[in-house]
Amino acid sequence: MTTKAQLQNKLNELRDSLLDPLEKAEAKNDEAEINRLVAIAGEIDDLLDQIALIGLADLAADITALRLKIEGHASTGRRRVTGISLDSLKEKIRDILADSSEEEPEQPAPVEPPPPAVETPPNDGTAPMGEGPGDNVPATPPVIEEPEVVTEDPGLPEGGALILTEAHLLAMWKRSQFPVDGRGIIVFGLRGSRPVDYAGTGFEAGHEIVLREVNYKTMNCTMGQWHPTRGLAVFPGSTVPYHSIVASKVANRGIGVNQMGRGRYKNYATNWHKRAEGSNGHWALRQDCAITIQRTGDDEDFDLDDRWEVGRIAGDNIHCAFHMGADGQIPDSRFSSAGCQTIAGTVKKGVSGSERGPWKKFIAPFQRDTGTQSSTEYVLFLADEAQQMIKSRCAGKSIILRMGSAGPLVTRLQQALARRLSRSITIDGDFGPGTFQAVIDFQTEAFGANADDGIVGPDTAEELGFSLPQFDFDNAISGGPGYISDGEDTVVVDIDPADDDLVAWGAVTTKKHGAHFKAKVQAMAKRLRSDPNHLMAVMAFETGATFAPDVKNQAGSGATGLIQFMPSTARALDTTTAKLARMSAIDQLDVVERYFKMTVGSKPLKTLSDVYMAVLWPAAVGKPENFVLFRQGTKAYTQNRGLDKNRDGVIRKEEAAAKVFDKLILGQKEGRIG
Repeated sequence: MTTKAQLQNKLNELRDSLLDPLEKAEAKNDEAEINRLVAIAGEIDDLLDQIALIGLADLAADITALRLKIEGHASTGRRRVTGISLDSLKEKIRDILADSSEEEPEQPAPVEPPPPAVETPPNDGTAPMGEGPGDNVPATPPVIEEPEVVTEDPGLPEGGALILTEAHLLAMWKRSQFPVDGRGIIVFGLRGSRPVDYAGTGFEAGHEIVLREVNYKTMNCTMGQWHPTRGLAVFPGSTVPYHSIVASKVANRGIGVNQMGRGRYKNYATNWHKRAEGSNGHWALRQDCAITIQRTGDDEDFDLDDRWEVGRIAGDNIHCAFHMGADGQIPDSRFSSAGCQTIAGTVKKGVSGSERGPWKKFIAPFQRDTGTQSSTEYVLFLADEAQQMIKSRCAGKSIILRMGSAGPLVTRLQQALARRLSRSITIDGDFGPGTFQAVIDFQTEAFGANADDGIVGPDTAEELGFSLPQFDFDNAISGGPGYISDGEDTVVVDIDPADDDLVAWGAVTTKKHGAHFKAKVQAMAKRLRSDPNHLMAVMAFETGATFAPDVKNQAGSGATGLIQFMPSTARALDTTTAKLARMSAIDQLDVVERYFKMTVGSKPLKTLSDVYMAVLWPAAVGKPENFVLFRQGTKAYTQNRGLDKNRDGVIRKEEAAAKVFDKLILGQKEGRIG
């Protein structure tokens, strides 16, 4: 007896067989033949999407009629499958839905056909290259959508799932020296993994993922959203193009299909997926920044043999995959992409509110009329990078630099590239397209052809004549740069108070106390060998973001001021809390600096947690992040029990600093940073 899987395979084979005749029809510009083949693709897709709804007895009949139709031998009448007409088949599905717990849609919506169908037409200036081919086929006849049946991954690999947490994401950002975007939700991709929850999740502290091999045929990637301090959400999807599109473009040097390079891409804006379709298309996140892509002209996958194109506005948007798969086995279903990043689900073009599946959840924060965010950044990693961070915290690994990295280490890289390549390179601490091109040029020169990945690790750095510092997980998650700045292998940021650098909470303090407050904090940070952002975050936490010099502790301890000086501490600094309350905020900064020097001496305050420890518990400055501060049963624990996030009766350094880190992220948002 024919099984459901066998029937699906037969239909998929028929679907793939459309590619050659379709390309021939396109070469001849035979519009009638193109439309005929596309319509057949839609009929096949209808059946694939409905296998989950009706019994095999109605679907296991001979599908020779479809094969004959592809070959041009079918009659001009209505096709009959399994002995009944399409209309009767759809009527049967309606009856099944009426008897089930699933609600029948009031207006049946078409299910968009997946690839292979047609490739994006040659770019005429109205539509960007690289968009998903499944978006370019005419709408299929209305059908009832399949129910949103989703399950958890039934086949976990040996070793089980990995739990990806917000701390791991922050550490991955810091290892690559990526700034944390202040707009709210950040979108990220993990190439080569699946979420265990196929449905798409809400924001939580962590979610389970499993590693899967990318096959270019099914959705084996995780698309995620990270809202710093609120957690992460994960969705099944794909970060690679669909295999048959790749195969069809090899002979043309890969033009028309691409694979996005790993890195951080600064702006994806909400808009219609295709400019040419406008409101007749679907709402998505549209690439609005330069990216890096690969084209393959030798085989059907992407590796270091393939050429890079740098700084492209390639139309690699983030959009719906137009498929969820039979039985809700989302990761095993196809997807629509010639280079775009896709999320499992369906949507009817031009129909607001028609989103289904994980895509509906993913796009909700960015929706046209109801969303809360109009743009975001997109960061793409390999899932292996997440695995290393989860399992070993990348112990013994170095910092790495790549597209989207920023800071003093990038400045050092740019200086080294300029010397070795003997050419002008913009030295601005921002790893953009120009730096990426210089890196792949150098890697080709230094290591030979097919060794250019555009990522600077210890080998590339050493060849350039400098060293990258070792990555430090504890430092990364406590507000530090992800490494310890204490040697020739690293660069210490030289903060010039005359520079108008953006500082967390800078706009707030400038409005309340004038521009000199921020400048004075920057100068103080330089002398304390600290980061002005960290000092601002601690004062924001201590004052409830008021930055008021006279703010008093609500618990009645008598603590007062920018860092909540206790009366005994004020006396040790030759003042009183009453005098501190009468000072201006700018004058009180002098006392703040005296306090830090009194408590930590010449110790550098390299991390956010160390700055806060200098205020809360100076003995913990320089200690590891898991250092225990207070235990249940002590007065100190009782006074600070609100810091015990996991309620285990122990307050560790990293727990104590968590709320201060929240203030750091909050202070970097628009309207506060300045």
